[in-house]
Amino acid sequence: MGGVEGEVFLLKDQKGRAFLVWLKEGGVFHHHRGTVPHEAIRKAGPGGQVRTHLGEVLSVHRPTLEEYVLHMRRSATPTYPKDASALVALLDLAPGMRVLEAGTGSGGLTLFLARAVGPEGWVESYEKRPQHLAQAQRNVRAFWRVENVRFHALSLEEAQLEGESFHGVALDLMEPWKVLPQAARALMPDRLLAAYLPNITQVLELVREAEGLPLRLERVLEVAWREWEVRPPVAHPRFQQVGHTAFLVVFRKWKAS
Repeated sequence: MGGVEGEVFLLKDQKGRAFLVWLKEGGVFHHHRGTVPHEAIRKAGPGGQVRTHLGEVLSVHRPTLEEYVLHMRRSATPTYPKDASALVALLDLAPGMRVLEAGTGSGGLTLFLARAVGPEGWVESYEKRPQHLAQAQRNVRAFWRVENVRFHALSLEEAQLEGESFHGVALDLMEPWKVLPQAARALMPDRLLAAYLPNITQVLELVREAEGLPLRLERVLEVAWREWEVRPPVAHPRFQQVGHTAFLVVFRKWKAS
């Protein structure tokens, strides 16, 4: 991806603040301590440095997936990287698998799923809100230039899915119980379905609605993320921490007798 139109870089200033920059011909990055032409960023490349016209030094990086998801443009609240990476682990995804996602949002979780299943796998992602889907497509394609995500502009309830054809299901919806029967039918036996839910009332409703379906509740958890400030000889937790973001609810599908 060397220096092409639309390539994404991460700039960090001397106070550690990060900025995503989408390169374009003739573009200029504006920092409160001056400006930098996009061409200078391209020439510096990952690991290099640039200076604004006022002398501020900015380091240039290829954004990690975590950095990209935290700073990308969004039309919906993203799935935080700490939760998205946990969901990938909880779903036990591996290269070559097929995963079903309902609630594309801004595409943060989609990116984690796409990288987990790799170029030989597939993510089928459903989002009924056009503006969210359009932003998600831009976000995913700017970072992950592998054609292993199919975007669908409709809800999962409207989808025509093959029976038991997915290795995992990820639901990021306000009312996931509405699509639970269809999602369960699409999941392979002994594979996992995970839902991302902000509050415990939603969790209780989802668990109640799962009764009668071939799904067994495996676990409900929150993912903690505590960063530390380390400046020898002093070390202490960072003062601004990400608190509760969501509950992760995991079901396993059993084989119907």
